Amino acid sequence: MAASRTTRTSSKPSSSALAEPVQRLRGVGADSAKLLDRLGIHTVEDLLWHLPSRYEDYSKVVPLGSLRPEAEQTVVATVGHIATIPGRRGPPRTEIELRDESGVPSRHKAVWFGNAFIRQRVQEGQTVRISGKPKWFGHGLSFTNPTLEPADREAVQTARIVPVYRLTEGLKEGYLRRWLLSLVTSQRLALVADPLPPDVRDRQGLPPIADALRQVHFPEAPQELFRARRRLAFDELFILQLATAQRRSRWVAEARARTLAVTDAELDAWIAELPFALTGAQRRSLAQIRGDLARAVPMSRLLEGDVGSGKTVVAALAMRIAFRCGMQSALMAPTELLADQHYATLEALFARGGPKVARLSSSTSAGERERILERLERGELDAVVGTHALIQEGVSFPRLALAVIDEQHRFGVEQRATLRQKGTYPHVLLTTATPIPQTLWQTLNRDLDVSVLDEMPAGRREIRTEVRTPEALPRAWPWVAERVRSGEQAFVVCPRIDPADEESDTLFEKSWQPSAVATFDELRSGALSGVRVGLVHGRMPQKERDAVMTRFRDRELDVLVATTVIEVGIDIPHATVMVVLGAERFGLAQLHQLRGRVGRRAEQKAFCVLVSPKTDSDRLRAMSERVEKDATERLLNGFELAERDLQIRGPGQFLGQEQSGIRDQLRLVDLTDIDPRLLDDAAREADKIVAVDPELERTEHRGLRQAVDALWERYAFV
Repeated sequence: MAASRTTRTSSKPSSSALAEPVQRLRGVGADSAKLLDRLGIHTVEDLLWHLPSRYEDYSKVVPLGSLRPEAEQTVVATVGHIATIPGRRGPPRTEIELRDESGVPSRHKAVWFGNAFIRQRVQEGQTVRISGKPKWFGHGLSFTNPTLEPADREAVQTARIVPVYRLTEGLKEGYLRRWLLSLVTSQRLALVADPLPPDVRDRQGLPPIADALRQVHFPEAPQELFRARRRLAFDELFILQLATAQRRSRWVAEARARTLAVTDAELDAWIAELPFALTGAQRRSLAQIRGDLARAVPMSRLLEGDVGSGKTVVAALAMRIAFRCGMQSALMAPTELLADQHYATLEALFARGGPKVARLSSSTSAGERERILERLERGELDAVVGTHALIQEGVSFPRLALAVIDEQHRFGVEQRATLRQKGTYPHVLLTTATPIPQTLWQTLNRDLDVSVLDEMPAGRREIRTEVRTPEALPRAWPWVAERVRSGEQAFVVCPRIDPADEESDTLFEKSWQPSAVATFDELRSGALSGVRVGLVHGRMPQKERDAVMTRFRDRELDVLVATTVIEVGIDIPHATVMVVLGAERFGLAQLHQLRGRVGRRAEQKAFCVLVSPKTDSDRLRAMSERVEKDATERLLNGFELAERDLQIRGPGQFLGQEQSGIRDQLRLVDLTDIDPRLLDDAAREADKIVAVDPELERTEHRGLRQAVDALWERYAFV
């Protein structure tokens, strides 16, 4: 990944001394400036905000005779005999005999491999500081490739907590440290604008920004480093919380949605018509949505739940509320097949006096599309289900009051915004079957309310999940064929499309590279030769892909070999087997989504077989891990797996491409382990400021406004 410049929380115009080219610093020549340019460092201020990625604690200085093995420490020693020893197979090594300050030789030494320049840097009899982690070698302790500095120079890389920075090829860390030490001890540091109002800083007990930057680069003690990092982490969270609080404040102040309210008796009657009982989670989420719809502030809510948890039914009841109030609703799905499934579900649920529904997609004929648009314009249709075709020019909703966006992460920010604009401040309900850890929503989407379906409908069987090595496949395929012959269907999922895919070759180990195309060919001519096998992947044209999925749905195919294009897909009631090849290549959220594609009928057992040479993978263990709850054992649910995935993989998968910039913005905040107290403090302070100054127009808030504006310019939020 290309290096990128660390983003600052303040965009206040820099003092001219900070805005100077980095070459104005002593010791930074033209060649060094070119290397820094690769890291996005162009100015003095850029260099100042190039923060350490970690630290080495060499602050413990011990006498040579008190060295301890396997511990980071520093010794002050006299250089004894220097020898260069040729390597038998590898590079030569330079060994320095270490003597105590009185000149008495010891059994300890320092060794550098391939670094012949050490001979030019030190002389016998010179007193030096050496930092590192020594190990036993023969009868003494040996430092391997340690850090060395003359004892008569200021400690920059030894005898202190030493910063470790992101580098680029050709840039020596020692030079970078010396440049930064010179910078943070110069008068330039006082020119850095502090974005935090003094009262916020005082309430939170935070140091000034200049002190924080000095200590984060070259901490005097662990407690000072903690205070400095806490200050900069607070700034990151605070600006982010200000941005979302300000957006919510504007949304509440400016928007006037149509209030949609029905009586308890009406809602109870609709629920009684359903062919199944709602779960407690569905009732709770419906109550939250109903409360939102009854307000003049447009709803902005995410309905989050596992595959099969009943999100569509909750959305349908919300659409029925809109219909009862004389308004229209729209449901937008990412694929035509999913739109077809939702359309069929809504038609069945609305059969007894509910909204009149139509389906609109890119495959809708021109004549049918014109008829639907005319009926929609005249108000004869109460609800429309479709794909992105719903947001195309010419589609008009005269009374749109509710927009439901299914699998919302599959649509871009612009597409979602366009659907919002089809009505006058419509209520918006987003849905997703990818459970997102609560910490991420708290941090990134405080202006989006969340309803959670953490309960599955009664009768849904647990999917038996097993982890197997590739060597087990010759026994697994006959078992798959046997289940297919009994009337069931199976998925076989591969992590890549084609074995000749050069991009994939850089991502996958050479040992085992399962691909959909090769697996399809092997199965239909080998182990599953008597079975109807289909193939679907992301490079197929959408119409061809939908045609294959339709054949599978209609039971014209028995086994479907696929990539993750089926992760969000249609309901296949007779699918009972999910075989995932190269399972270690997928995240936990993906594996859980794939597993949820089978076992949709309560009367049938379902199986998920995760095939991988790495059976000890943390992800695979989590997929088959069982926990005890209410005196029974069960697999981890989607939300528990999401939290585990966040710990294993970090936030990248959950944030996705649209919000990857936010991940870069949070330079010191670890989204996998946010301190809830710091997050709460930042949110509380942001709310206080927005409550009295929503547009951040006061003089003391101008720096904050510039920082928030800069954040909006860089990144798009959901």
